[in-house]
Amino acid sequence: MRKLALSDEILLSVDKAARYIGGEVNSIMKDKKEVTTRVAFCFPDV
Repeated sequence: MRKLALSDEILLSVDKAARYIGGEVNSIMKDKKEVTTRVAFCFPDV
């Protein structure tokens, strides 16, 4: 049995994901005080 953060009903009703909530699979959470450089990628919804 799969363990999902959201149920299949909710996932199937999503048309376009607009934002992330944090803690996604393979995301890296670093201490902001220890990071010297920050980079942001922006991909506007078309």
